[in-house]
Amino acid sequence: PIAMVVAGNIAYHVGLKGMPAGIHPLSPLIVLFTTSAVATLVLRLLAGRAQELKAEVALAGWRPYVVGIAIVAIELGFLLAYRAGWKISTAVVTANILVAIALLAVGALAFREPVTPVRLAGIATCLAGLWLVARG
Repeated sequence: PIAMVVAGNIAYHVGLKGMPAGIHPLSPLIVLFTTSAVATLVLRLLAGRAQELKAEVALAGWRPYVVGIAIVAIELGFLLAYRAGWKISTAVVTANILVAIALLAVGALAFREPVTPVRLAGIATCLAGLWLVARG
């Protein structure tokens, strides 16, 4: 699964970074999400028990809608960052470190996950890495 995440992220960022600048940023997202929806539906149907799909979608509740809106924000945010001149390496590292810091707080406040000295040292290390990447 992690190899899939890594390969998908590489294809994702290379694809977004190479998107033509002269088109409205939402236009490629329409193609992107249509392709994603069709691919997901085909894979789900190939997985079997298609009759359960409707019930499973209903059971998922409100969370997929929130995640869907979040995905649009992520896609559009990276596309606009690249158009604004962000480097592919710096944009990804910056966003992921900021997400990690925010999720450390969310984890502690919402899910009672411990904030340990080791985790704080990890955040400090990430920030030092970000500083090094930004300088290069």
